[in-house]
Amino acid sequence: MIKKIVLLVSFVCLTINLNAKEKLDKLVLAGPSASISHPFFRMIETGALNDMAKNVEFKLWRTPAQLKAMIINKSADFIAVPTNVAAIFYNKGQDIKLLNVSIWGLMSILSRDKSIKSIKDLKGKSIVVPFRNDVPDTTFKALLDKEGIDAKKDIKIKYTTNIVDAMSLLVTKIDDTAFMLEPISSMALLKDKSLNRSIDIQKEWAKLFKKSDEIAQAGIVATSNVNKNKKLVARFLEEYGKAIKWYKENPNKAGKLVGENLKMLNSKAVAKSIPFVRFKNVPIAQAKEELEFFFRLLEKEEPKNIGGKLPDSGFYF
Repeated sequence: MIKKIVLLVSFVCLTINLNAKEKLDKLVLAGPSASISHPFFRMIETGALNDMAKNVEFKLWRTPAQLKAMIINKSADFIAVPTNVAAIFYNKGQDIKLLNVSIWGLMSILSRDKSIKSIKDLKGKSIVVPFRNDVPDTTFKALLDKEGIDAKKDIKIKYTTNIVDAMSLLVTKIDDTAFMLEPISSMALLKDKSLNRSIDIQKEWAKLFKKSDEIAQAGIVATSNVNKNKKLVARFLEEYGKAIKWYKENPNKAGKLVGENLKMLNSKAVAKSIPFVRFKNVPIAQAKEELEFFFRLLEKEEPKNIGGKLPDSGFYF
C-alpha cells in the first residue's frame, strides 16, 4: 500500500514538473496602436494565456523598422500586422506564418463637403491620403480606377506620411476631405463636429468589385519562436477570439482599457470607433480566398506592396 502511495505521489510530481516545463517563461504579443492590437490588452488583463506562459506582455511597434527588428531578432511571438506587410516579410525570407485575418475593414472618407457620398463624387475634388503607395493609397486608387476616375488627372491627392498628420489637416480646416482609418477617424470626429463620415470604403468596395463589404486588411503572424507549436497557436487563437467578442460587446470598458495601455489614444474615441471596425477572428484557411483577391489588387497597383508576388503556401499556418 505504501509503495502504491509513493508511486502515485511520484507520478503526480512528475506530471506537475512536465507541465511546468511546457510553460514558456515569457510570451510576447506585439502590434501597432491600431484596433487589431486592442484585444491583446484584454487577454493580458484576464490572464487568458497564463496556462501557456509564466509571463505575457505587450510590445508596441511604431515603425516598419521596429517591426522588422522584432521579427529578425525574434523578440516577439505573436505580432499584429497588416496582411500585406506579413506577405512582404515572408517574401523576403522571414520564417513567419499568417494565422488569421481579424480586421476586415476600418477605412472611411471624412469630409465637410456634404455632396460627397460615394467614390464617384470625388471627381474634381481634393483629398488627403496617408501613406503614399501603401495600402490606404493603393486601395483608394483601385476604387478610383474601378469608378473610371484617373487618379492623376481627375482628382487632387495630397499625401501625408502618417494618419495623424492627415487628421491634423482636417481638424485645423486646412483640408476638407481625407481618407482615414479607425480609431483616428473617431478622434477626428470628436475634435471637429463639422466633419461627416462621408464614405464607407468597405461598402464602396462591395459595390464596385461585387464582393462582400469586407477587406482582408490585418491579421496575426506567429514568428519562428512559436509557429511550430500547434497547441500554443490554437490556444492563442481561441483566446484572441474571446477577447474580440468582449471588445465588441463592451465598447466603453474596452476604450478605457486601451486608453490605459496606449496613452496616445483617446478612450472615448476608441469606444466610438468599435462599431465602425469590421472585427472578426477568421482562421487563415477560411480567409485565404478573400485575402488573395486583396493581394492581387495590391499587386496590380504596386507589386512591392506584397513583396513582389503572391506568397506561396508556406505563408499560411
